[in-house]
Amino acid sequence: MKKAHELFYNIVKYMNSTVLFSMFFIILLQVFYRKVLGNPLTWPEEIALLTMIWVTFIGAYQSMYEKGHLKMSFIEDKLSARGKSILLIFSKLIVISFLAIANYWALPFIKSAGKVKLPITDLPMALPYGIIWLSLLLMLIEVVIQIIIEIRYLAKHKPSSEEGK
Repeated sequence: MKKAHELFYNIVKYMNSTVLFSMFFIILLQVFYRKVLGNPLTWPEEIALLTMIWVTFIGAYQSMYEKGHLKMSFIEDKLSARGKSILLIFSKLIVISFLAIANYWALPFIKSAGKVKLPITDLPMALPYGIIWLSLLLMLIEVVIQIIIEIRYLAKHKPSSEEGK
């Protein structure tokens, strides 16, 4: 499971890097057409916006995988390793609740937004909202995996009878 988890993360990471490079290239193309040729293109701004949404929200999933998000750890620092695991599981259950609710309510919204089109490219608005939904789903899966890892840690490191004295 660990190898598959890491492989999936690496695929997403390289896809996100490719999308980021594409955004750079699209904006560079727009600047070239506007400043050098004096004939700006109409579509690059919308595509750059979509790529920015992709990079931002898929990057949030990457941050969750890498545990690179900001957190206040003053309570966690005062706990034992077992206490930290229990606190992490509890906090991740709260995150799961939020992500599950957001995923559930997002689907009908995306369906209704799919009827609206972006003004220049005529792409459905379901595309940017779908990217956000996909990242929420990835984060939900990631948090579940992290909880499983913490539970396995707790199972391996049961408190000894001397620790309670």
